[in-house]
Amino acid sequence: MTVPGEPEVAGRLQRALEAFQKAQTMLLTAHRKLKGQPAAEVDRFWMAQGRWIEQHLHATASEAVAAFRAFSAAGLVASAADRHLVNEAQRLLAEGGR
Repeated sequence: MTVPGEPEVAGRLQRALEAFQKAQTMLLTAHRKLKGQPAAEVDRFWMAQGRWIEQHLHATASEAVAAFRAFSAAGLVASAADRHLVNEAQRLLAEGGR
């Protein structure tokens, strides 16, 4: 039996989780690139581009959680991998975005 709107809510969840994963990768890449750099350079990065990455990560986490709520409200069940990503997004939001 299919749920009305299932393709839409399932698609929204998948898009949100993919965006969240990409944002996580951007943040991890930034941390790796900055490792061993002078403190002044690291500070400049986080005041500009780094702040944008963190804001983007927070926004994608918010959308992932909202999409999961809609997905669950439709009576659908997420895979373990998707649920893990949703948990990561919820944890990020609970910690204040960092």
